[in-house]
Amino acid sequence: MTQGYNVQDLITTMKGNDVASFIHNQNLRFSERFGLNYSDDVSVTLTFESDRDAIDFYNEVRFNEDYAQEYTVKTSPFHSKDLLLSGAQTLYDYFGSREPNLLTVSRDLNINFAIEFVQDYSGTTFTGAVRRGELLSRQCIIEVSDILPELSLGGLRQIGRNQREFDDLLTRCYIVKGATIL
Repeated sequence: MTQGYNVQDLITTMKGNDVASFIHNQNLRFSERFGLNYSDDVSVTLTFESDRDAIDFYNEVRFNEDYAQEYTVKTSPFHSKDLLLSGAQTLYDYFGSREPNLLTVSRDLNINFAIEFVQDYSGTTFTGAVRRGELLSRQCIIEVSDILPELSLGGLRQIGRNQREFDDLLTRCYIVKGATIL
């Protein structure tokens, strides 16, 4: 089994300084190497237990000014129980200490849902379940290439801003060894 690191341990292993400067430096390295930038908005997919819950959630986020100013919500073209949500700067912002957020909607409407995030370019994933306004069963997996670490580490800014936020999302980093192709 490959050893998993929390973000601070990974930064130490890679001889980085603090979390904020490491995130900034990796984002710059990603931009310089690939000529791309990670989006300023983080998009997530929410999967509800019923179509009715998805409709109620959609209407609350779309038409309640508190949420409509923060988030953009769309229906999924593939599944009636899925909604596509965007607007937060980091994944943590969807659940963090600043309300209203997704936990507030769940608590107020008594709606449960699963959340999934798959990051562009890197494949970093986050999965979780929101039950009665509590974020449960959460897990953020970041696979870091030993050959091009900035490919996934450039996107850390979409996950969180500091060590506490990464820890709250139960973030684990795994170093993936590259293979030589002959």
